[in-house]
Amino acid sequence: MSSAVEPALVGVATVDITPPVGTLMAGFAVRVEPSAAVHDPLFATAVAVTHADSVSIIVTCDLISLDLADAATISRRIADDLGIPDQSVAVSVSHTHGGPKVKAVGFGAGRDERYVESAFAGIVDAAKRAWKARRPGWLRSGTARLDSVAHNRRGTEVIDPLVFAIQWTDEADSPIVTIFSHACHPVTLGPDNLSITADWPGAARAHVRESIGGEVMFVQGCCGQLNTGHLATDSFTGEPDAKRTFAAAASIGARVGDGVERALRAADPVPVTDVIARSRQVWLPMRPTPDAATLREWAREWTLEAAATHGPRRTLLTTWIEWARYWRDRPSPGGLEVPISAHWWGAVGVVMLPGEPFVEFALEIRRELRRPDLLVMGYTGGVPGYIPLRAEDYAAGGYEIEMAYRSSRLFSGPYLPSAGPVLLEAALELARESVADRPGGLRRTR
Repeated sequence: MSSAVEPALVGVATVDITPPVGTLMAGFAVRVEPSAAVHDPLFATAVAVTHADSVSIIVTCDLISLDLADAATISRRIADDLGIPDQSVAVSVSHTHGGPKVKAVGFGAGRDERYVESAFAGIVDAAKRAWKARRPGWLRSGTARLDSVAHNRRGTEVIDPLVFAIQWTDEADSPIVTIFSHACHPVTLGPDNLSITADWPGAARAHVRESIGGEVMFVQGCCGQLNTGHLATDSFTGEPDAKRTFAAAASIGARVGDGVERALRAADPVPVTDVIARSRQVWLPMRPTPDAATLREWAREWTLEAAATHGPRRTLLTTWIEWARYWRDRPSPGGLEVPISAHWWGAVGVVMLPGEPFVEFALEIRRELRRPDLLVMGYTGGVPGYIPLRAEDYAAGGYEIEMAYRSSRLFSGPYLPSAGPVLLEAALELARESVADRPGGLRRTR
């Protein structure tokens, strides 16, 4: 494929970051056993795009989460090694619940530092390899609808029905890399699973690689309350669920992979005359720490309940007791500073949010920017908890609001209802600012 416009340079690389058997797993407070097998490998994949002096690097990896500090350190290592601005690098995770424990700020048994060092080095290496592999590339992107995978576990029918496909090709129109996204928790497998797995995104990635060729990268959307069809509290038990199997993950992967193929058949070519990468920090307020008397009472009640039960429920209560004791004599931090990013490859935009943003973030950002094809990612720059947008969700409580924060030393309580709107406005402002001086602004070039 030829063009009168000087093409962008694009490189991609994938590095295996599969942990050894016996590594502690993350994803469920009630699962305390180490991994017993590897069902499918975990990868870190990086895409590096440059045009003139501008740089955009996005790295994603098959992990459940990264601490804010660890994500920032990885980004700085990549930027320093390549001699590029820190804001040019974004590090994300797929959020698989079948991977290793990598966070340092939780409760319970610690992470395997030897594995963590190796995995983080692999993430950095993927970015450096992608940088070295850059060559002329041409871009196209498209979307397709898929309504049969994601379910809203909070009782509404709101999901993000789009499958995104962004593909870079070489001069012969052969794929260099296909980047795809569909917003849904990779939690097909439940707490009884002891095999390392990338879950349905790994199956979808394999499907796309086999059907389309080239390298393949999955990036997660805003799926805070979206999963494959069960309640969050269903994961409080270690009992097997006949619907949560590797066969189910493979079926979901195939459906998403088919969606990627449909999206590419409808894809438009996108001239890339510039590359933009911007980031900033945003302060999200959280609920103040309960008073010491309240925390002591909660810990006492949970301790009594734990003594009267066994198995997964006791494990969950033990985590809550540790949280209450940790915060009993500490002041509330008042909130967290979190990163947001916006990268543009020509008119293809990617807005990246931290934590586990609820689906409404993606829907509202696209509506406000009048860009129905805008890819909005979550789980980028660190995963500091669930971030709802609507006041109704905060008021309704539930697992994401009233329970999940007790697994982390970062949180004295959940985010305040104002946190979601603060994050939304900051993301919109960054997206607008990052392309304010571009011809056509936020309008899609076709």
